[in-house]
Amino acid sequence: MDKNLQPLILMTGFMIVLFGTQIWTARKKSAKQKAMLDNLKVGDKIVTIGGITGTIAAVLTDTVEIKIDKTARMTILKTAVSRVTE
Repeated sequence: MDKNLQPLILMTGFMIVLFGTQIWTARKKSAKQKAMLDNLKVGDKIVTIGGITGTIAAVLTDTVEIKIDKTARMTILKTAVSRVTE
């Protein structure tokens, strides 16, 4: 094997492993987020991407109605839910 070709092959292999790991991690995170959004239910306490906290009052197809306090409610997109809290 040519000595000039060996580092190129090694570098290419390293790049494949590096990018493969990044893609795998991104897909895993995306699947976890999608599962969380698909499992939203009434009574879950959530935090939106804007930092608003509330309790889910209704779950519709693409939106969620959250109760912010005793009288205030807000309708948001499901994709705006950052995380579910206890």
